[in-house]
Amino acid sequence: MSYPVCCEEMEGNWIAHVLALPGCFSTGRDPTEALDGVPSAVQSYQMWCAAHRMECPAPDGPPAGEENVRAWISEGDYEVNAFFAADRPALREEELPRFVALLSLTRADLLASVEGLTADQLQVTFPGERWPITGVLRHVGGAEWWYLDRLGLAFPKEEVPEAPFERLTKVRDHFLAQLPALRSYEGIVTREGEVWSARKVLRRALWHERDHTGHIGKLREILGK
Repeated sequence: MSYPVCCEEMEGNWIAHVLALPGCFSTGRDPTEALDGVPSAVQSYQMWCAAHRMECPAPDGPPAGEENVRAWISEGDYEVNAFFAADRPALREEELPRFVALLSLTRADLLASVEGLTADQLQVTFPGERWPITGVLRHVGGAEWWYLDRLGLAFPKEEVPEAPFERLTKVRDHFLAQLPALRSYEGIVTREGEVWSARKVLRRALWHERDHTGHIGKLREILGK
């Protein structure tokens, strides 16, 4: 028995997604390295769920083969990310409470990752990094708005706050308010050459927030915090 896993290439790295465990993933320089990290990622995810007294879904079928899907570049250097077969099914009503809980936990972890940092520390620039920590936070909020926009469920772009914490709060509140609409969204849509569905929006939002929470943790280590 094992969890189905699918891989995608993104910005030169590979990500192995454990599809039955939204937000559980492993990253590597190639598919083999990404897949090798899956057992540890699953164990960490199970411990994370247990720490918050949340049930972790068990494998419910025979081992599934790995599906490696490369991203490709369309016009305008837009990177198109994978759409897996598991992204297609519509959300079930009974799944929504779990997604609400997962979104709450990932947001709590993100905010905890910056707890105790001063305004100056949040603005420190790091060699080889695109943004200071405030930029990472703005990016997380902006990406979540963008995921909803793929399905036409985002509020107007000009209303996205610039301040990172205000952006995170406003976008997340709207995201949670749109869960019933995501539940009702049964189709798929193609935007700029990339295929999207309600399930893919949730998968990517959870992955993205957890990924950047880990990213901030590494930046804190550089700060000695």
